[in-house]
Amino acid sequence: MSSWHETLFEALRARWEAPLTRRVIGWALTASFFVSIVCIELARQGWMPTVLGQPLPTNHLAAISWVFTLLLIVEVLDLVFSLAESIANALGKQLEIFSLILVRKTFDELARLPEPIDIGGATEVLLEMGALAVSALVVFVALTLYYRLQRHRPISTDADDVAHFVSLKKAVCLGLLVAFVVTGALFGFSSLTVDAPDEALSLDFFVVFFTVLVFSDVLLVLASLTVTREYRVVFRNFTFAVVTVFLRIALVADPYPKAILGAATALFALAAAWAFDFSRPVDREEPQGAAALRHERP
Repeated sequence: MSSWHETLFEALRARWEAPLTRRVIGWALTASFFVSIVCIELARQGWMPTVLGQPLPTNHLAAISWVFTLLLIVEVLDLVFSLAESIANALGKQLEIFSLILVRKTFDELARLPEPIDIGGATEVLLEMGALAVSALVVFVALTLYYRLQRHRPISTDADDVAHFVSLKKAVCLGLLVAFVVTGALFGFSSLTVDAPDEALSLDFFVVFFTVLVFSDVLLVLASLTVTREYRVVFRNFTFAVVTVFLRIALVADPYPKAILGAATALFALAAAWAFDFSRPVDREEPQGAAALRHERP
């Protein structure tokens, strides 16, 4: 029988993954993009220089950064819900989010150029954009290979142990949802009351949330010890937590270190996944009861 937190989590996940929700999100992102462009044009004309006391940018390219921020928020929620299914897939989702952050940062650098775009004397901006874009591509390629390595085998053949671990993961995910709402509310309030650039505030939100992810990853590793203490599984899970730490560091780095650290972290995650897959025991006769648990992904 499912506990109350499992029932709540499944209800929230079903609502989030519903086709109607996806369509609404898609239309909302599209509408926000056009609204952003209109607001920026009004600011350029001097008709709406501020919103809620905050100055608006006058470069239309800033609208791309805004809509990317909203998209990243959606991806973070996807990450929280995916964590209950698979720790390995949740790490992949973290790398997906980071690759999108790299792309967003590329557009942020583009917004530093004058409008209409003029690259005269902007060699440093172009180099930073190139480094960030290449890093995003490396992360994407590494992720493609990373997902192909996933086998999603059960971490235990005991149904009760697996059910217990799944319940713990869902409890952690609910905690992350609470952290997401609280963090978003605090930074949303700060953006209205503190004289700080929107870009810095949105970046700080992801920095704080990735810090929370570090603790949640370690908590899940410790929770997995109640099910298995097999060395290769424990090592992989702690390695995945290290990947989150490096992503957290890369978020606050300058463009060049961010690009290098992001690409290197993705390759490190790929190497860890390959080593875990290579170290698996040679398949023999399937343990009794394992077929019934094949749907559960570690």
